[in-house]
Amino acid sequence: MSDPAARFTLRQLSCFVAACDGGGIGAAAARLHLAQATVSAAIADLERTLGVQLLVRGRRRAAMPSPAGRELLAQAAEVLAAAGRLDERSAALRGDVSGELPVGCLVTLAPAVAPAACRAFEQRWPRARVALLPAHQAELLARLDDGSIAVAITYDLGLRAGVEFEPLADAPPYALVAESHALAGAGRAGLEQLAHEPLVLLDLPLSRDYFLDLFRAAHLAPDIARRVADAELARSLVAWGYGYTLANVRPAPARAVDGTPLRAVPVRTATPPPRVGLARRAGLEPTRAAAAFAAAFADVIAERWEAPP
Repeated sequence: MSDPAARFTLRQLSCFVAACDGGGIGAAAARLHLAQATVSAAIADLERTLGVQLLVRGRRRAAMPSPAGRELLAQAAEVLAAAGRLDERSAALRGDVSGELPVGCLVTLAPAVAPAACRAFEQRWPRARVALLPAHQAELLARLDDGSIAVAITYDLGLRAGVEFEPLADAPPYALVAESHALAGAGRAGLEQLAHEPLVLLDLPLSRDYFLDLFRAAHLAPDIARRVADAELARSLVAWGYGYTLANVRPAPARAVDGTPLRAVPVRTATPPPRVGLARRAGLEPTRAAAAFAAAFADVIAERWEAPP
């Protein structure tokens, strides 16, 4: 009889580990960029090979590891990590970067910088591919801790011990207003001016706290007219005259998603601006792929990020 270890694949192990981490087949498929049927079939094949049930399936493709699956999970993760190190080492011997690099990106930054960074990296290293995970800051930090992402594109806000941050550019705040707004032609706007205008607040954890702290530091209270959790919706509401919103990424061109024009007015504050850059887990030597991505991202920021006026 043949050895079962010779008959399972890294893809099967990857599908199993991703299903355990994400709580089901659907989450694993999204994380691995595979069809749900492919993930389900890979796990079923692994179960047949090993002769044990690894997942307990629930409704709507939810799943959790069985007792046998829990025993296998840590070993499967070790095998995948070892395979990744082997691939990294073989690529280094060739002077190459290859394979999949998991990169996190703050949701509010992702549309502005992540696609250009991924393209720059993959053009330099055609055998490599970025697996991009947009997420909020808390999830990015958790994924850096557990090693499920190699690096995160984010701001130097809300970081904690155990995270190294490489700053690349300042990200000063802007007020986005409609073309007809009284501040549309202003070179700058003060918080004391904005405090009397209706604010469409981007109600996401990091953004909300940062913008409100700007007013608190100036001993002011903004007039919050609406709270929305989507940056594009906030811009559209502003474009149609519902107030102003605040952002740290200046849209280019300054338009709402429906094409309605906006004006971006720099905000005068006494608070140092946040910095955009790369976060990684402290104390870990970056892999060759992670270092190559960092270099590509730094070049993109230097070329595309607009210097503060």
